[in-house]
Amino acid sequence: MTSVLAPALAAAPGKAGLGSARPMGAVRGPRAVPDPFLLTTGMMEQEEPCQWPPHSHDEHELIWSARGVVTILLDGRMWSVLPGTGLWIPRGVVHEGHMGGGVASRVTLFSPEAWTRGWKNTTAVNVNEAVQQLLVHLAHTGMPAEERLRAQQVCIDMLEPVESSNMSVPIPSDPRIRELVDSVLKDPADDRSLEQWARRLNLSSRTITRTFGADVAMSFVHWRRLVRMRSAHGLLAQGMSVGAVGRRVGYGTTSAFVAAFRKVVGYTPGELLARD
Repeated sequence: MTSVLAPALAAAPGKAGLGSARPMGAVRGPRAVPDPFLLTTGMMEQEEPCQWPPHSHDEHELIWSARGVVTILLDGRMWSVLPGTGLWIPRGVVHEGHMGGGVASRVTLFSPEAWTRGWKNTTAVNVNEAVQQLLVHLAHTGMPAEERLRAQQVCIDMLEPVESSNMSVPIPSDPRIRELVDSVLKDPADDRSLEQWARRLNLSSRTITRTFGADVAMSFVHWRRLVRMRSAHGLLAQGMSVGAVGRRVGYGTTSAFVAAFRKVVGYTPGELLARD
């Protein structure tokens, strides 16, 4: 793995699954963007699954994917960063994440003093091919300072926000259902019913239903379906067939998976692949 980023962001080998977001003992890395420049980009490629512990930066951060899916946990949500998209995170915001084996992720840090977009909160963005190529070119190519500054500003200006609901799933925080939440996040195909989970957790089905409603404003079944579709997005982006993805996320038939995917996402897996 190659990176110009702070040690706090170094990928550590680990399981691909993630539980609910509960940052503890978060590390804050040193400043990485030297004056007078606007940004710096690091390249991370791992053959094995790896994860990042909770950490934050003194700069604004853009996590984007060149290949595969990067999963980020922050502010009580799970974000799936697919190729062509990115997640802009304000300075000081604690987050953690993971990526599977063979994933190529990129992290661009921005000087907060030079940031011109005005974004205040975590923002999903489109990172088109032109921006990707320019950021990588800047990371590997020497050039006069004035030329570099102009090119860096172009990169910033070309970042465009996208609908965040297509990238994230809210994570329930009630400790009484932590085992349920962690289990589904690690294995979206877990098909235990509400009643089975109620017996497992020594809670009533009504209590679990109320907890999901209070924490994420949706039912357990709806929430699990969202988690499955987020996972399916990533598997499709990695080149897995529609039928195999459906089985991986808990559907017995391809038609049932396609119907659920379209209901949640608004288009079929085949239409997603055609877009890519």
